[in-house]
Amino acid sequence: MSTATPAGSAVRNVEPDAAALAVLRGLCAPLPGGDFQPACVVVQPNEIPQPADALLVHHEHMTEVLHRRYKKPVDVAVLDEHLDGERYTRKVRLNPVGGGPVVEWGVVRLDFKFMDGEVRDEILAKRSPLGAILIRHNVHRRIKPRWFMRFPARGPTLSWFGDAGTEPLYGRIGTIYCDDEPAIELLEIVTGAPA
Repeated sequence: MSTATPAGSAVRNVEPDAAALAVLRGLCAPLPGGDFQPACVVVQPNEIPQPADALLVHHEHMTEVLHRRYKKPVDVAVLDEHLDGERYTRKVRLNPVGGGPVVEWGVVRLDFKFMDGEVRDEILAKRSPLGAILIRHNVHRRIKPRWFMRFPARGPTLSWFGDAGTEPLYGRIGTIYCDDEPAIELLEIVTGAPA
């Protein structure tokens, strides 16, 4: 499915949807297998069911939101990565510390020219989720969700992550501004795994 208009909805301006798909393709492209055609639908926040709504529709770090939901911090597993000068892209999976189901799939593209060396080094060490690192280093940041999306089960995007679920998942594309600079673009897809 390449359309970005939800089934049964009124005709909408497709420009923002085309822009969302272009950003999604651009986020995934530097990574192995990331040159696929994403299948997703841009949705409004009121179209997102719980618990995905509570996990996505906010301006907080997902690290903090997932910690509250699962009552424990989350671990990051970097599945793939690509470093090109100051631009670093990685595909990640988040699970609760100590094990448990995948609670988020994501892609993060960072521009290291907006971060100090200590933050860069900790990100490249791949031991902590991005939000936890930014919070720990007290990086002044603002999180701005740009689009909310629904991804069909077993579609190209979720398959690329290795998700074999039978239900659609919801996610968001956003920008994190560090010291008022657009330093990070990210895709966050929540699984809605039981708490």
